[in-house]
Amino acid sequence: MDDKLRIKLLIGDANYPLHINRNDEQLYRDAARQINDMLNRYRETYPGLSKEQYLAMVALQNSYMNLERRRDNDTAPFAERLQQSIDLLTDYLGNEP
Repeated sequence: MDDKLRIKLLIGDANYPLHINRNDEQLYRDAARQINDMLNRYRETYPGLSKEQYLAMVALQNSYMNLERRRDNDTAPFAERLQQSIDLLTDYLGNEP
């Protein structure tokens, strides 16, 4: 069975043909819907800009949200603190009389 699927997504005023994994179809469709929603909000808020300017604003917003999620999901400070706690406990338990 072929796990690939050909779809067309309408983003803005253009169709984009894609060859994707069948399991990813809904994510692609949801992503296109999200982009179109953002485009429409920017068109309403800032009328008269070019298509490229609207798409740049959507790209900036998506990139910002992606970086924000990465920052919020950064577990390094917690892992470091956890390791310090483990080290303290290990030292304490290892030094019992």
